[in-house]
Amino acid sequence: MNTQKPHTILVLDDDPVVRSTMAAFLEDEGYVVLEADSGESGLEVFRCAHPDAILLDWRLPGMSGGEVLSRMCEEAPTTPVIIVSGTDRMNDVVDALKRGAWDFLTKPLREFSELSASIQRCLERARLLREEGLRRENLEQQVRKRTEALEEANAMLRRQIAERIEFEKALADSEERFRQLVENVREVFFVRDMNTGAFLYVSPAYAEVWGRSCASLYSDPEGLFSTVHAEDQEKFVQAWDLLQKAHKPFDVEHRIVRPDNTLRWIRGRAFPVEDDRGVPYRIVGIADDITNRKTSEEKIRSSLKEKETLLKEVHHRVKNNLQLVSSLLNLQASYIRTPEDRELFLESQNRIHSMTLVHEELYRSDDLACVEFSDYLPKLTQKLISVFSMGKDIRLVTDIQPIFFPVDTAIPCGLIVNELFSNALKHAFKGRDEGIVCLSVKRDQDNIKIIVRDNGIGFPLDYEPDAARTLGMQLVHSLVDQLGAFLDIEVDTGTTFTITFHAPNRCTLVS
Repeated sequence: MNTQKPHTILVLDDDPVVRSTMAAFLEDEGYVVLEADSGESGLEVFRCAHPDAILLDWRLPGMSGGEVLSRMCEEAPTTPVIIVSGTDRMNDVVDALKRGAWDFLTKPLREFSELSASIQRCLERARLLREEGLRRENLEQQVRKRTEALEEANAMLRRQIAERIEFEKALADSEERFRQLVENVREVFFVRDMNTGAFLYVSPAYAEVWGRSCASLYSDPEGLFSTVHAEDQEKFVQAWDLLQKAHKPFDVEHRIVRPDNTLRWIRGRAFPVEDDRGVPYRIVGIADDITNRKTSEEKIRSSLKEKETLLKEVHHRVKNNLQLVSSLLNLQASYIRTPEDRELFLESQNRIHSMTLVHEELYRSDDLACVEFSDYLPKLTQKLISVFSMGKDIRLVTDIQPIFFPVDTAIPCGLIVNELFSNALKHAFKGRDEGIVCLSVKRDQDNIKIIVRDNGIGFPLDYEPDAARTLGMQLVHSLVDQLGAFLDIEVDTGTTFTITFHAPNRCTLVS
């Protein structure tokens, strides 16, 4: 008979039909369901009822789903929050995962089995995280207690050695007390003679962990090394040699092979014990069975790997979709007869290409949160030169620091450079066969400076930046405002655009 308490699920959605439909399904699955129709009421239920998992709509009236998600993750980081929303915007998906969402499902759900599977995965992961936290806390407490006991025994031993003639008797008394202390614990304790290599004491837990009798270890001390897994033999032997020859503490995690060929993970720690002359003569150690901890860590690593793979796939699909849009614009442009209209399509293609490059860089990168801007810009500018140079000899001079930008900074910066660079190629060198465009990106303390400079004909003297009517310049001003940046335009022997903004928190220089 299963007496396990059913899990409680909070369904937070402003659509009563969707809310009641999911509630009915979950109740049929055996869950206890709580409902809320707004962020404020959902937080109140969350804090009072402490549900095991939350199904959260991303778009809510009043308090947004993102704000609700952030508060829930801050207050209960091990409680799964699954986004179930009708939004298909990639920014919303990425934002939700960054804020701490455990999964993201898109409404309408094609199969409720997908929802059930997501809940089960998240509940299992939450259980493992909580168990791992408790296990680590208990292990640390046990280690502290055992260490204190060993230190107390060692101090007691030193105090008792007043005369050399009483040394053996005092040691025997100490070993007896030590034996009584450790024989009822799960960790394996041992005492080994440093000169002969013989084991003077091995706690009974050795038989349970190693699957071999303590007598076998007493009779064959070197047999301990043969139980170590072949792949861990080298590091085990090296650490043990350092303990015996250089008297350095031994602390190694390794695998052992039991007689039935099953594997166990062991963390072994040992240190030398000195006699009254300060000469090491014995080794005292402890070995913990950490198999369960290693298994849990592997499950967590696997879960994180799945999440990284999912994000890479998201960027890959976004890149493909943007390339499809660019191809459709190119196809449509072939039917346009007016050069001015065809140029508008070409400009739109280049803007899409600048965004496509960001997602392509993320897909190829090991860091899914940031784009290496110094690698991204040369690809973008070379594309623009090939499109807009029109047979002119345009030389590009770059001074770009290797900087990583987060996605929400890289895209607007890429679009700004796209507009300013293409504008220079199209208009700055009219009546000339050659020209120079300089591109600089640098970090100055807490600020980022992007400079696009050309040696062309420059803007007219009566040009007013705020009154610009072209779509490109309007887009530049809009993106500058989005970044919270300042735009400075200088017209001398050419035109210089300087965009200055505060470096984002996740902006880093490549070492």
